[in-house]
Amino acid sequence: MLSKSQEDPETIEEAIARLITAHNADEESHLAVGQSLQSHKASDIIDHLALSIVEDKIGDGEISLQKLLSTNRFVISCFESIDGWDVSGTTLVEFGSMRLETGALTGNYNWTRDIPLSYSGLQWQKPFFWQTSLKIHADTDQLVYFGLGGLAPADLISFAGFKVIDGTLYAYTAALPVGGFEDQAVEITGIDITNFHVYRMIYDDEGGTIKFYVDGVLKTTLDSSLPDENDDPQAMYYIKTDADTKKYMTVQDLLISVPR
Repeated sequence: MLSKSQEDPETIEEAIARLITAHNADEESHLAVGQSLQSHKASDIIDHLALSIVEDKIGDGEISLQKLLSTNRFVISCFESIDGWDVSGTTLVEFGSMRLETGALTGNYNWTRDIPLSYSGLQWQKPFFWQTSLKIHADTDQLVYFGLGGLAPADLISFAGFKVIDGTLYAYTAALPVGGFEDQAVEITGIDITNFHVYRMIYDDEGGTIKFYVDGVLKTTLDSSLPDENDDPQAMYYIKTDADTKKYMTVQDLLISVPR
């Protein structure tokens, strides 16, 4: 609180505050060569924390098609049609959804799966993003799979996705490496399968992991005994009844992104 001198009554504290204010008001602050803002302004890419750019920072209508990835193939579907899908039973297309149903005899099943032409839909040498929204109408006497890969529900080769036994949900993978079939299932608790939920998988081919999410929450990560054989289906939905009653599954949408 002392004055700077006998001739200048301004205190040292006041002088520091004045200089800081002047510095903050100076448009040229930190713009000299090598200083922080000069480097920031000159950089081709302004650095931000990962995942720090949020939707409300982007103006409406500002994202053009040329700004979307040209290196990835996208599937964005609400099942306007299932022409071209392999359907084994009664699968109904409704507005914005499709519904699979089984027969009313124990062991009856239904699968609906996509079969791409002239290319392998699932390639384990590439990362992928996979997401669907669905509900299963009962929580007893049933076996359900939904995910990608797999030649047939009874022969789940190179499959990754979710499995439901009665009302219990699992993250699930199946593979057929040298030496015989192997699979793994990790239970996911706290999910009422009879309500709609968003189920997501993210595969990191370099790290060798599949992350499983429900409603945007990471539930588990599988990093061993993963499938590695390419396959056709990018999406498979399967439901089987273990009682003499019909079982149903309603799927609202499907989102897939994978490098071309």
